Amino acid sequence: MKHSMRNWHTWGSLVLGVPLLLVGLTTFFIAHENALGTKEVVLPIQEAGHEKMEIRSSLQVGAQQWIGTKQGVFRLDGDKAVAVEGSPHDEIRGMVSAGGAVLMAGKKALWRMEDGTATKVFKADCWQVTANAVGYAAACKDVGLLSSADGKRWSERTVEFPEDVMTAAPKGIALSKLIMDMHTGKLFFGKEYEWIWIDLLGFACVALGVTGLVMWMRSRRQRAGLAH
Repeated sequence: MKHSMRNWHTWGSLVLGVPLLLVGLTTFFIAHENALGTKEVVLPIQEAGHEKMEIRSSLQVGAQQWIGTKQGVFRLDGDKAVAVEGSPHDEIRGMVSAGGAVLMAGKKALWRMEDGTATKVFKADCWQVTANAVGYAAACKDVGLLSSADGKRWSERTVEFPEDVMTAAPKGIALSKLIMDMHTGKLFFGKEYEWIWIDLLGFACVALGVTGLVMWMRSRRQRAGLAH
């Protein structure tokens, strides 16, 4: 029975070691995908179920109709979509005209495109950008409301909500969010430095996977030596 349990433990560690190694290695790439540029690397592998392009926004620019997608900005030529030269490689969720330029709300940043060149004007995960009486405004995740007079220089804008709304707002934190923040490390290091937690877990997975495989190989060699 003891020998049988040891075999189960050994083979179970071997089987789980490979997934742990893969989880640990991929964790590093997920945590540092922007720095490593993995989103820009396209592999010749067709992903099932993603043949249809998702359109997130649209804007009339002169005589052209522009559409924003998860893969960037395109202009319509009849029924055909043609990539807009110089547009950002980002998921564009909103667009608005700003004089001779176009402001774009993207997942990676808030962009300003003028004369065929896209410039990152604010690094944030943005959902929407609009024009108003005094300039422009953008709504971005983890930042809030941004404002700009010219579309080039942006600053965070403080918004005060009615006291009754704030009072009626749920107090504390939802259990599901607490669990998610613990899972990602945001609870311990904040959003900006949650990669530290991810790296620690990734390193632990890699270490456990490698040491497990090494121990199994050594055990196999020792048993082979005793057999001879």
